Amino acid sequence: MVKQINVFSENRPGKLEQITSILADVEVNILAVTISSDEEYGVVKFIVDNPEKGFRAFKQAGVTVSLKEVLAVVIEDKFGSLNQMLRILKHDNVDIEDCYGFSAGSEKKAIIILTMDDSAAARKILEQHGYQLVGSSELYSL
Repeated sequence: MVKQINVFSENRPGKLEQITSILADVEVNILAVTISSDEEYGVVKFIVDNPEKGFRAFKQAGVTVSLKEVLAVVIEDKFGSLNQMLRILKHDNVDIEDCYGFSAGSEKKAIIILTMDDSAAARKILEQHGYQLVGSSELYSL
């Protein structure tokens, strides 16, 4: 499993820079970031190279933060790959709560980050269909 840092924040100019500066100050590298927000508040989700260190830095800065385990699935970086994986999960009635991705290295691979209620079942389904799920050490070394 991979750990995602979730930062809860006001939605106002300059806030994202303040948040990312906390990670920069402790030399934590951001591998992926996504934001879900409305007019007033949002959640900034990070995949970083050292989630525990980043989590501690946010806590020490007084930021509302949590760590969540997510699945990191390797897919081909080409059209239709994400849809093919999602079709498999749909067939087995897996409810996906959150999904985002990023390119991984020069091998035409992408990493898809998934959050769902039953991660263990989703992991089993994906592995049975030949998908590679990467853990922290593999992901953070990309």
